[in-house]
Amino acid sequence: MREKRTAAEEVGAIEVDFNNLALAEQVLERQGDHSRAVKQHLRQYATLDAGDMGLILQMLLPINDALLDVADQALDLSARVFDEGASRMGQTRESYVSAEREAHDRIGAVARQLGLNPSPYAPPASPTLGAPLNGAPSRYGEPDGNLFNQAFWDGYSAGEWAQETGSRAGDRVRDGLSGPRDVTEACDVRSFLVTPHADDPEIENIRWSAGVIFGGVDWIFEKLFGYSLLEEITKPFTGNWTRMKEGAFAWTHTSDALNGLSQNAAGLLPSMASWTGKGSEAFLVAATATSQAHGVLSGPAGTVSTMLKGLAIAAKEAAKLILKILRKIQDRLLILAAEAAIPIAGWVAAAVTAGISLVDLTQDVLKAYKYVNIVYDVVSGMVSGISNLSDSAFRMADLAEGLARGAAARV
Repeated sequence: MREKRTAAEEVGAIEVDFNNLALAEQVLERQGDHSRAVKQHLRQYATLDAGDMGLILQMLLPINDALLDVADQALDLSARVFDEGASRMGQTRESYVSAEREAHDRIGAVARQLGLNPSPYAPPASPTLGAPLNGAPSRYGEPDGNLFNQAFWDGYSAGEWAQETGSRAGDRVRDGLSGPRDVTEACDVRSFLVTPHADDPEIENIRWSAGVIFGGVDWIFEKLFGYSLLEEITKPFTGNWTRMKEGAFAWTHTSDALNGLSQNAAGLLPSMASWTGKGSEAFLVAATATSQAHGVLSGPAGTVSTMLKGLAIAAKEAAKLILKILRKIQDRLLILAAEAAIPIAGWVAAAVTAGISLVDLTQDVLKAYKYVNIVYDVVSGMVSGISNLSDSAFRMADLAEGLARGAAARV
């Protein structure tokens, strides 16, 4: 049975749903725990280790570390906001209970003077919050597999999402037209924090893909130019690219989870809208601001994921183009090796071929380095993600400070 009671203040009648106050406190407590879980998930799967990286990932490392540090701060602030909200909601409910108990005792004292025997005060019950109403699609976070499998499950998930969304929208309309609504948790935030699964990228096999023959004749290139082309060109691409893709998925999961936190904060508004009295307007403003702040924060997290995935794609394409150049250079080096194997005359022919090929080889090598530089530029461009994430974190900091100052002013 709902514990909705009407009391009186100096300014008039107020309406308090004790059940919803208790449930709202539990929703806010859960969101604080969810924020800490999101932080742990991101740290666990998006952290890159310097011990197993190529040059490009070494360049990415400080950028990625900075992104994670800012995300940590934002999620710490998120947890603080929800914890503070839960604490204040509990104090508000207790204040109403104390006021009601005091009023009951006063009425009881008058009743006893009139010879009546009033019943003792019965405090409102504290209901338990149920499970979230919805969460991630059933196949969320699973590997894509081949193109046809990916297309099928993408369509299946989209259909599942559309069906659930339509059903929830219909429920919301019916609830809005019906009587009082119980507070619920709209989204299962933890359902988005699944273990990232990345397919093995082709780049890890780039040295093998360059061909066994090239590895045997690279010494000729080293004689001509003074360094190993195979080592220099493949060095930027020999890192643990699977970990980078897993990190990208972890950022995607974080973005989706932040959207879930935003939904849960906004989901409190319809159920608590009928609450009138001290603290009600401040709560509605705070819940709206909290929802918006988490919605804004989810955007940069999704952008970081997109940039990491874009880096992997750019590196793959660059590797493919470099392999083509390596095979072309390999053919030239094989000719040089074959000519050099012929006594006397072969060395003369090799010298002529080398002289003719030197310019072409130089141009090919410069072209290969151009593709490496393109990938470096993509990594450098990720610095912008730090400022975007920082801007959102500052908004969360402003929200946390505003709620704390507002609460202090109302003590």
